[in-house]
Amino acid sequence: MFVNIFLFDDFDTLDAFGPAEIFGSVQEHFYIRYISMNGGIVNSSQGVKVWTEPLNPDEIEDILILTGGRGVRSFVRLEEKNLPLLKKAVQEADLCLMTENASAILASSGLLFQRQVADYDYDENWKRMFTVGITHVPNVRWLMDGKFYSCSSAMASLDMALGVIADTVDIDVALHVAEKIGCEWDPESEGVN
Repeated sequence: MFVNIFLFDDFDTLDAFGPAEIFGSVQEHFYIRYISMNGGIVNSSQGVKVWTEPLNPDEIEDILILTGGRGVRSFVRLEEKNLPLLKKAVQEADLCLMTENASAILASSGLLFQRQVADYDYDENWKRMFTVGITHVPNVRWLMDGKFYSCSSAMASLDMALGVIADTVDIDVALHVAEKIGCEWDPESEGVN
């Protein structure tokens, strides 16, 4: 399966590389690609530079990961004209994973209307303004609503990625990955804090 990790300037490094570590641990099942709106080098808020391929919605399949971070605000404001392109990419993907405030990117597209996302620590006024019609579920690390997975923090993205492996490949594979990287993961928790 392809794991397409969508990046933008000032994304949170762990939001991208936490799930990349998880999915990359089972390369026989997953192939990771880094993409951005225009391709080229994208900088994380922690100073990590990543070479990305340009977004082509027709090439998106399997899993699309939207990272969060302080750059979400700028992305939503500056890339408004390109949001339909990202919306099409999400529609093409079988699964869409969102870390922290990445749900705000999709909220303006209407794809998350009347859906649930894991609540995250962020400016409440901003959340109300950009995520109208979306239910933020408190006290969960991650959750799934249809093809949309969301998580409350960068650390919870590890659990969410393991949950996706359990759902798409096998729970024993997810348990093996968790053990391999030293992550204490309880598949019975279903994402509840």
